[in-house]
Amino acid sequence: MADEKVEEDQLLPNKEDDDFLKELCSSNGINYNQLGKGGGDRVAELEYFFAGFTRIVGTKFFSNLTILKVMGQEVTKIEGLQCLPKLTELWICDCKLQAIEGLDRCKKISKLYLYGNSISCIENLSHLKDLETLWLARNQIVNVEGLTELSKLKNLNLAGNRIEKIGHSLDGHTKLFNLNLSGNNISTLKELTHLIRLPGLKILGLKDPLYAPNPVCYLCNYSTYVLYHLPSLERLDSYDVCNKTMRDMAETTVVKKKMYYNMRIKTLKRDVADMLQKLLKEKRICVKETKDRIRKLTCAIKEVEVDLCDLYNISHYDDTVSMPSLPRSADNEEPGSGTESDTQNTNIEDNQEKALSLKAKLTALKARLHLCYDKLKQMDLYHNEAAQRLKQSMELASKRLITELETGGNVRFEDGVSSDVWFTSCHDLILSRFCVADYRVYGILGIKIHRITRVHNRMLRFRFDAKLSKVTESEESLVMNKSPTVKKLQEYLFFVLDPALPGGDYQLMSLLEEGAMDADTYKQLGQNCAVPLSNSLSLCEKPRISYLRNKARKECHTDPVPFRHGQVVVCKVYLGKSVPALDIQNGIHKQFYPQADSVFRPKSSGTNMLPKEAMCECASRQCEWFLFDHELVLPEYVIDLEYITKEKPPSPFVSMEEMKPGEKRKQSIQPDLTIDDDVLLMEPLQRPRARMISLTQDLLMKAGKTKSLSLLTVLNLHGNGLSRLHHVNTLTNLQRLIVSFNELSKLEDIAHMPSLEYIDASFNKLCTLEGMKGLTKLKYLDLSWNDLTNTRDDLSILRKHMPHLNNLDLRYNNWQKPEGLRLRTIGRLKSLTLLNNQPVTESESTAALRMAAGSRVSQVSLLAHSRTDTARPRSLSLLTCAQLLTQMSRNKPDRMSESDSEWYLKVTALNLDGQHISKLSNLERLINLRWLSVSDNDLTKIEGLEHCIYLEELSLDDNCLHKLEGISHLTRLHTLNLGFNYISTLEGCGLENLSNLQCLSLECNRLSSLTGLAGVPSLLELYVGNNTIQNIREIFHLKHLPNFVILDLCGNPVSWEAENYRLFVVYHLKSLKALDGVAVESFEGGNARDVFGGRLTQDFVAEKLGHSNFHEVQELDFPQLNLRVVDLGAGEHFINLRSVNLEHNNMNSFGGLIHLINLRVLCLNHNHVESIAPKSKVGGKGSKYKEETDPYNAANFSPLLENLEVLHLGYNGITDLRKLQVSRLPSLKALFLQGNEISKVEGLEALQDLRELVLDRNKIKDLSEYSFVNQWNLVELHIEENRLRDLSHLHFLENLQRLYLGSNRLQEMGELEKLEALPNLIELSVISNPVSRRLMHRPMLVYRQPNLLCIDGIPVSPEERTKAELYFMEQQPPTSVPAMNESTLPGILPYKGYPAPVKITNVQLQGGNNSSFDRHGWSTNIQYDDGMYVNDPQRAPNRRTRSYGKSDSSVSPISSGIRTSYSSTTTQGYSMRHQHQPHQVPYVPHQNRGAAEGHGGTVSRYNRPR
Repeated sequence: MADEKVEEDQLLPNKEDDDFLKELCSSNGINYNQLGKGGGDRVAELEYFFAGFTRIVGTKFFSNLTILKVMGQEVTKIEGLQCLPKLTELWICDCKLQAIEGLDRCKKISKLYLYGNSISCIENLSHLKDLETLWLARNQIVNVEGLTELSKLKNLNLAGNRIEKIGHSLDGHTKLFNLNLSGNNISTLKELTHLIRLPGLKILGLKDPLYAPNPVCYLCNYSTYVLYHLPSLERLDSYDVCNKTMRDMAETTVVKKKMYYNMRIKTLKRDVADMLQKLLKEKRICVKETKDRIRKLTCAIKEVEVDLCDLYNISHYDDTVSMPSLPRSADNEEPGSGTESDTQNTNIEDNQEKALSLKAKLTALKARLHLCYDKLKQMDLYHNEAAQRLKQSMELASKRLITELETGGNVRFEDGVSSDVWFTSCHDLILSRFCVADYRVYGILGIKIHRITRVHNRMLRFRFDAKLSKVTESEESLVMNKSPTVKKLQEYLFFVLDPALPGGDYQLMSLLEEGAMDADTYKQLGQNCAVPLSNSLSLCEKPRISYLRNKARKECHTDPVPFRHGQVVVCKVYLGKSVPALDIQNGIHKQFYPQADSVFRPKSSGTNMLPKEAMCECASRQCEWFLFDHELVLPEYVIDLEYITKEKPPSPFVSMEEMKPGEKRKQSIQPDLTIDDDVLLMEPLQRPRARMISLTQDLLMKAGKTKSLSLLTVLNLHGNGLSRLHHVNTLTNLQRLIVSFNELSKLEDIAHMPSLEYIDASFNKLCTLEGMKGLTKLKYLDLSWNDLTNTRDDLSILRKHMPHLNNLDLRYNNWQKPEGLRLRTIGRLKSLTLLNNQPVTESESTAALRMAAGSRVSQVSLLAHSRTDTARPRSLSLLTCAQLLTQMSRNKPDRMSESDSEWYLKVTALNLDGQHISKLSNLERLINLRWLSVSDNDLTKIEGLEHCIYLEELSLDDNCLHKLEGISHLTRLHTLNLGFNYISTLEGCGLENLSNLQCLSLECNRLSSLTGLAGVPSLLELYVGNNTIQNIREIFHLKHLPNFVILDLCGNPVSWEAENYRLFVVYHLKSLKALDGVAVESFEGGNARDVFGGRLTQDFVAEKLGHSNFHEVQELDFPQLNLRVVDLGAGEHFINLRSVNLEHNNMNSFGGLIHLINLRVLCLNHNHVESIAPKSKVGGKGSKYKEETDPYNAANFSPLLENLEVLHLGYNGITDLRKLQVSRLPSLKALFLQGNEISKVEGLEALQDLRELVLDRNKIKDLSEYSFVNQWNLVELHIEENRLRDLSHLHFLENLQRLYLGSNRLQEMGELEKLEALPNLIELSVISNPVSRRLMHRPMLVYRQPNLLCIDGIPVSPEERTKAELYFMEQQPPTSVPAMNESTLPGILPYKGYPAPVKITNVQLQGGNNSSFDRHGWSTNIQYDDGMYVNDPQRAPNRRTRSYGKSDSSVSPISSGIRTSYSSTTTQGYSMRHQHQPHQVPYVPHQNRGAAEGHGGTVSRYNRPR
């Protein structure tokens, strides 16, 4: 009874389940007995804990349950939840779940926690539309999937799984707020870029402290990468990242990196473009002879056809049509002659024989012409293959650079040099594993290694090391003394690349970036289930060689060795336990080798076996290797190699491909001018025809063999020198016109000729078809071998004015973008049946129509190629924004109906690249367009952008633009790409209005100047490589751009013609960080300063003056600029230069100033000039510059600066006047040498015209008898502040008027008496000398020298002169007159030894404080007048004299500074005499020599600074 009652009380039939239910009720405080009576309906939250529940039971009793928690139980399956429709929160954690299931009825779940289980796949969640939180941490999940429908998901935790890739499964989760991916195997930064499509993401965990970090977290630039791509992120790995400084730092770092790699890729493209241009030039050289042959042969063919036409009396010759019988000749017919029939028969036979000869010659000529055209086609193939290889190498190098950028620098490619240890090791490795016997069948003799690149992949390295560490740890349990060491089990093997596999062209980059594919992937591709490797180069290259040889058989390939150039990847591998391959037929699979890590197959076995006679002794060592674990394969080196064959490749461009950018190749092709003489000189020879230079109506009738122009239907003007076709348009019935081999540049003279059907205008100089109108019946037009370039305009003319044209020849012109010319022509001219001598096929017509439809900017193309994104994508890609959005974004504009026009306003990005567009149109409605790319099209003009005022990025690369226009209103533009066009100038294009422009790309254009860029202060990057800039001074337009950092000028003539080009640019553009794709190093700035710092060059002058019109320059004023060298060329540009001021610099000689032959005034105060002439080289090898000291050297006497009149050399530290060589300045009139260290006056012998000499503040002690031996014209002499004690040897200065001797050591009055030898002296200063202290010198000088007008700065008044005379008269003794040889003055008694009656200790002179003046300042002026002493009988004839003007006025100096006048009668204090006004150089007007000799009235004025 008791047992039956218990059974009746059970709520669940299973006793175990009922016990679980009781335990559940007990632990949750629920009355078990009330469950059957609806007691569980009031329960909203239920927890399973404290017991080992194996299943979820009893849920049917809790129908209103909203929260269910199952924690740490033995539950293996989600079940029993179908009766919980109100469940909103479910926890089944730390259990043993294998899959997500059983939630079909729980559609209201918003929080789902399933962490700590064994779930391997995210599935069966698509119906949970309200799910906001999903935790699947600590499971076995490999892929992020099954979440697409969970649009409300906000919190996702996938930490602690085995996820390696994020993929696109989270793209639609715009509300996702918190994402935790810690503890997974995400190893690449690229995977994190998928998170940029989560705009609401604020919290991201990749290395949560509770879990192990992802491998990606160990990579460099990890945080920077994440913060840049996720700018709205607030917490990263539990750290607060809201700091604006941190974000700005990440932004700045990425922007700099993008600028750097953008520069490198542009540099790469520029170099390839340069190489392609060299290839094209080489091709033109190679085919020049062939083209000349074609020209001669074609001309000869047309001449023979003309002869045949004349012979058969037909309008034109066609060898496909049978010719009529030969007409009878009437030349020898005479009526009544008995020989008439015989003569006619003879003429007919002669004509028939001539016709046969002409036809044979025509056949031979055409056969030879066909061979020449075949040679041209072969050369085109060679050129195309070489160009294709260059482009492929450029694409591969670009991919490497982009990989470096997009991986944040965690994948780097280092090009090796021979000095690198690893380079040598790798080089030796590949040579040691190359066996000639393996390649003998291909005719290969050896290999040539062009480049070895080292791969630094941090991601693969981390994976390899981690896996190796794990493997070695597991091996520690083995007997270590019997197993080889880990290092011995590592080997370097070649990776076997098979181009036949899918993605063959991308296998290499995929291998280097992502590593080898795993075994399962190889199995899916039908290969051995292991990574293929080899220690033999031949085995490694076997798949590639086989693939390329098969491909060459199907396609036309010019090289008999199609696999000549290749790349080999050397990988570091861990072989582990290796076993030989068992059975070849079953393949390689891990299940056949369960205990092995790798399998090897010797070359001497199986399919690799060769005949014994072909095998080498090394064949036994050559093996194929198969490694089962792809993570133990680490690619480290990439080797570019070339196979060397006995026969050289036939292509003439092979050596060109190996040339470096900028390298020039010498040409030594000598054409054979007689190669076709065997057919050209065949009989019969053509008679020379008279050439018609111009046309008249008579000549037209003669050429057409008619008497009326209206009857002319065929006109052959072949082979004349015609430049115009005058009167041809009057031939209204003309049907056939041949004007080949003339000098025509236009065909406008044949417009509106309605009957014309045939035109042959080949071999002319046509550059345009403009003017060819109204040719409505034209069917045949030959325009080959001309200079046509403009595809768009010329095809438009043909389409509009020649509607029935069916045969057209456009070959061998200089067409722009010739690649798609054929399809574009067929699309525009729908009546064509024959183009370029090839029939137009139906498939070509279809493709042409498709191209023509896509070449118009229509509504359909706008909808297909536009996007509506409002924000620039966060990406490290270097594509333009429009290109990037086209690839990444799915936000296309939605057009609601046919009448809907609102969608135009939503378009922000438009990518029309490669659409063959010839005109920009239909963009006026896109007023919100911000990013536009129209590269690789046929645009000839920038137009249609008037309404796109918000445009920020515009790309017009690779078009046909000749002028930069139509952009001045785009004030928000910051990137403008115009590379690969034909733009020739930047002037007047409105660049100064683009105040936000930062990047301007103009590479591969025709620019010769940078004028117009100085007004773009925001410019950061400028790419103008491969243009025609020749003048290095063009960079001065960039000098005042404050933020300018990147410049590319490589490929311009200036880059190889200008001396020290790089240092020059670095010196003048101080802010520059990279030049021509190479970073500017700090030492380069120092080298540039050493080379160009302190140099006065033409570029320096042009920069300072703002122009380079040196012929107009008369004055140069450059003080205090640390100049040390003058290099202005030979002086031919500065022929009008008169005055130069270079004071306060570092000059040590005149240097380049000696070439300024018309220089009049030169100021070099405060420099270090030691000699006028620059130092010369003396000595042999290793000698330094030494000064030439030989006084008898002829070079020291040759005149310099023959027109120089004023020279300032004050304060230069000069010690030796003879060494200074001033005697080489023959016209010098004023020499200023104050403030030097001169101790001896010498070396002035040749300065016979010297008028003024300043030697103040030196160390002169005495004057020798040769000091002033030839200075008879000297008017003014300054020797103040020296050490003179003696005034001897001044008697040569017979014209001296002013003498300043203040502050010397003159003590005796007798020294002043020596001045009586200066008869013209009118001013004298001996102030501050011992002799002047008692003031007795003044009355003596007044008395003894009656010509003196001023002494010590005080004028001599008549009263003073009278007193002096009376005084000395009274002092004369009453006795007889003393002898003439006595030294006493008249009227003065001899000294008798008794004291003087009056002792004067001090004399106060009236007005002395205000009467001194500055004799040596810039304001002082000296006027030389040759006519003052003309009537003086005591003056020597023909000697120059100097007047003393009381009102001499100063002349304005050349530069800034106040100019003051000077009056010689002004007397000021002595202290003012030593004050100088700096940086003022007087301008001295030119004075001809006649005036200087006293034959004219011209006056020279000089200022003298002290």
